[in-house]
Amino acid sequence: MDYVEASGRNPFAEWLAQRVPLDAKTAINNRLLQMAGSRRWPEKWVSDYEGYTGIFEARVPWNRVQYRPLFKYSITIRWQIILLNGATEKGGKLVPRSAMDTASNRRQAIVLEPTRVERHRFD
Repeated sequence: MDYVEASGRNPFAEWLAQRVPLDAKTAINNRLLQMAGSRRWPEKWVSDYEGYTGIFEARVPWNRVQYRPLFKYSITIRWQIILLNGATEKGGKLVPRSAMDTASNRRQAIVLEPTRVERHRFD
């Protein structure tokens, strides 16, 4: 599932379409599909993010770039994730630097309005 703004805009889908090369997008979507088929993920795939309770980063390396889809778990459907934001990691820091704050704000919006999600499109 993807977070959706009140206007209907899907920022994660926009990040994938506008900021991620096609081959990296394929790698990210493949990792998300692998995660969907498994209940336990290796630490090299996913980690929680210190200082941001309830937000996790998927780790997808591709062509020397570290892609970091940021997500939360759904509170209504067990094992379902909701993609909140996209970022890359350089030198141990997320780019853009506001990525975690943005993800945190979106997480809170979903807590208040659980319908602010739509199915992720693997295209």
